[in-house]
Amino acid sequence: MNYIEAVLLAIVQGLTEFLPVSSSAHLILLSDYLGSNQNLFYDVSLHLGTLLAVCFYFRQDLISIVTSIVEDKSLFKNQLSKNLIIASIPTLLLGFILIDFIDLYLRTSEVIAITTIIFGLVLFFATLKPSAKKDLDDISSFDALIIGLSQVFALIPGTSRSGVTISAGLFLGLDNKTASKFSFLLAIPTIGAIAAYQLVTVDVEYLIEYAQFNLLGITISFLIAYGTIEFFIKFINKIGFMPFIIYRIILGLILIYFLF
Repeated sequence: MNYIEAVLLAIVQGLTEFLPVSSSAHLILLSDYLGSNQNLFYDVSLHLGTLLAVCFYFRQDLISIVTSIVEDKSLFKNQLSKNLIIASIPTLLLGFILIDFIDLYLRTSEVIAITTIIFGLVLFFATLKPSAKKDLDDISSFDALIIGLSQVFALIPGTSRSGVTISAGLFLGLDNKTASKFSFLLAIPTIGAIAAYQLVTVDVEYLIEYAQFNLLGITISFLIAYGTIEFFIKFINKIGFMPFIIYRIILGLILIYFLF
C-alpha cells in the first residue's frame, strides 16, 4: 500500500460508512480496482476514524446516556441505552460466528452487485411507509430488536449497515431523521466491536511499523465521516433517500454488466 491508496481508502470509508451505499462494498471494489489488498491493520485505523467521528458528532447524546447510567446504576433504565444494546446483540453474535464464512465466500463483486440492487429496492419500499414516530423516545424495545435483526444482513458486503437499519426504522414508522439518527448511534457499539476485534487479531508490531499510514487513515476517515454525517442529516430532510436508491441500482447494474 502506498500513500495514494491509503488516502483513497480513507476517503471512501469516511464517505460511505454512514451513507446507505455500503462502505465494505466500495472498499472491496476500490481495492480490486487499485490491485491492492485490504490490510487488516489499516482497516482498524479506518474504523477507529469513523467511530471517533460518530462519537464526537453525537457527543451530547452519549453524555446523556452515560450520565443516566451512572445516576441510575443501570444500563437499562435509559430507554435509548437499552435499545442500542438490544439492537447490537444479533449482529455481534452472528458476526463473530460467521466472520470466516463471510471473508471466504461473500466478499466478491458478484455478491456486491446483487445486494446493492436488492437492498436499494428495500430502501425504496421503506420510504413509502408513512412516518408516525418522530423522536428517539418513540422507539420501543421491539422496534430496536427488529432494527437489530435487520442489521445482521449488513454482514453481507453490499447491503449497507446504515441502509438496512434505516430501512427497518422506516418500515417501523420512524421518520427519516429519527431512523437515521438511531442508525448512526447504533454504529457506535457495532463499529466499536469491529475495531476491538481487529485490534486483538492483528500484530501490534504492524500497527507500529506502519504508524504513518494508520494516523493518516484515522485522521482522514474521521474528518470525512464527520462532514458526511452533517451533510446526510440535512440532505435527507430536504431531498430524501431517492438519490442514494438510484445510485445503488445504477452501480449494481453496472457491476452486473461487467461481471456477467
